[in-house]
Amino acid sequence: MLTKNGSSKFILTLGIACAFLYVVYLQFLSPAFCDPDSYYHIAASNFIKNYGLHYPFRWTQFSTFKDSFSDKDILFHILNLPFLFLTDNLVLAGKYAFVFHAGLFFLVYVFILKKYLPDFLAAVFLLLPFSSSAFTAYFLQLRSATLANIFLILGIYFLINKRLTGLFIISLLYPLAHVSFFMIIVFAFVCEILRWLIKKEFFAKNICIAIAGVISGCLIHPDFPHNLFSLYLNGVLVPLYGLRGADLGFGSELQAFDTKLTLIGNFAVFLSLNVILWVALLTKRVVSLATAVWLASAGIYLFLAFFGNRYWYQANALFFIFFASCLNDWRGDKNRAKPMQRFKFPAALYFIISLVFLAPNLKQLKGFMEFSCARSLHFENAGRWMNKNIPANQTIYHSYWTDAPYFICLNPKDNYINALDPIYMFYRYPREFNLLNELSLGRVDKPDEAIGRIFKARYGYLNKFEPLYRQINDAPRYFKILYEDSEGIIFKLR
Repeated sequence: MLTKNGSSKFILTLGIACAFLYVVYLQFLSPAFCDPDSYYHIAASNFIKNYGLHYPFRWTQFSTFKDSFSDKDILFHILNLPFLFLTDNLVLAGKYAFVFHAGLFFLVYVFILKKYLPDFLAAVFLLLPFSSSAFTAYFLQLRSATLANIFLILGIYFLINKRLTGLFIISLLYPLAHVSFFMIIVFAFVCEILRWLIKKEFFAKNICIAIAGVISGCLIHPDFPHNLFSLYLNGVLVPLYGLRGADLGFGSELQAFDTKLTLIGNFAVFLSLNVILWVALLTKRVVSLATAVWLASAGIYLFLAFFGNRYWYQANALFFIFFASCLNDWRGDKNRAKPMQRFKFPAALYFIISLVFLAPNLKQLKGFMEFSCARSLHFENAGRWMNKNIPANQTIYHSYWTDAPYFICLNPKDNYINALDPIYMFYRYPREFNLLNELSLGRVDKPDEAIGRIFKARYGYLNKFEPLYRQINDAPRYFKILYEDSEGIIFKLR
């Protein structure tokens, strides 16, 4: 017979296993990834395997990558390396790598939750972020944002508890993993301002250690100083253009969901926030430093999420740790019996409403995955056809930066226009960037001359929804369609 302690640990283990198996099941529902960036990341890991840590990035001919490449996710790519030795199929190797990163996230998330909650509640809170379709859809992608979330969560915990050694290690590794590394310094200031307001204490060593670790991480990066240029492009210009609403083709990540999608996709966050507000009104308890810091951290990303939906990923992860810390404050109240009794009705209502909203949330996730994976399979087929039928060292024209990651992964012997982010092309090649958009929209009278003379391409790929496709289809004298399916074509200039 299990003791109470043994039963509690069993429930926690069961919760971890259920969450882990759930995301692994979703990941392997399709042989494809549901986003283009995953293809780039496993390809970049393969480039490290073949060429070492520092190599020229020739695969994007009209991008800052061509002459100022910095692998801003190099640690993430290094961690993916062992899985490339398990199979020659890069996509499958990427899925194995995803399993590793998912497991690492669960271990760290549970480690932090257990600092504030008993095992049973830690198991429940582990599952809460995955009730969000926005969080789950992003989590399923093989992207360095998951590793960044791990470093961010650990870094904030070390800041709160003055763990200088751990903080330095996280601050050192963060710049090697994700371009958002400067946030650890931001949160160091946030933590110490709140510590002074709550405890009248200011632990400056936290700020000094965070800055020292970040500077050290930047300096030891194999692509220094180009990594600082990447920070400027991704950390300054991209958010700036996003907030301004500039139409550079950033994609949906830097656009806000509409109200309905926001509420359904993140219902647990808004519902939990209501519970917190009600309990706070009933108990009138002063929050701890930990709760204040987690609230401030989550609040920054919640604010950003209303301008760009990519930030719901960090917002969900941090918010439920804040919620856990709130519960820890309430549980620590010596006179909590009466307030917690009042809490029973909101708790019951919380779970009832959660069940009501879970169905449309899962439907939303299912629709996203089916559409995205189907698109990815199309690009995989096109990329494999290129690899077999197009000569090496060709520049292949394409209209969208989201096209290239698939082809870089599956046909690395050729080169492309731009990948990962429109800012990389817009910053260095603004004239060609505008021409690319005009071509795609069918506004250039002689597209064959522009593609051949300006972009120096003999081959190209097009989505069928592009007006340029109709131009090419109506001009067999200048273009030959080599490959075609329901989504797009591969063509050659005659």
